[in-house]
Amino acid sequence: MTFASQLDQLQIGIRQTRARLLAPLDFRQHQLPDDPEIFVEDVLHYVMDECAKDLREIGHVLEHDTSWKDPENQYPLYLLRIAGGEVLNLHFTGDYPQTLFLTISKGHRRAEQFSDARMAHVTLAVSMDPNRLLLAILDGLNRFGH
Repeated sequence: MTFASQLDQLQIGIRQTRARLLAPLDFRQHQLPDDPEIFVEDVLHYVMDECAKDLREIGHVLEHDTSWKDPENQYPLYLLRIAGGEVLNLHFTGDYPQTLFLTISKGHRRAEQFSDARMAHVTLAVSMDPNRLLLAILDGLNRFGH
């Protein structure tokens, strides 16, 4: 399966998540928390868990790689196991609360190895609104013309 086809599969799952409409924004939570772990737990993991449900329905497995630890980056790494055995790394990076990026690359045997030969890079906004995060990921994937 080509990298473009893998990105298409990710996009299909995210579109299904978007169609289900995530929880409405709690307007009492406009302000970003001081602790990045709260943002990661309440927004980022929530969005990715919802995407994982829809990806599972089309035969793919999205899982949080809890073995990934980076003392300088509070954001997580996810692995998308495409039906058929190929793996994509969905690596969130940035400097909380100013920046958030998602880099999608082909997975390798060693978890610390990333490829820039086949890579998609999406700039995201840090927001407590899960819908905004989900739409930004989807819009970012749309820019790759798949």
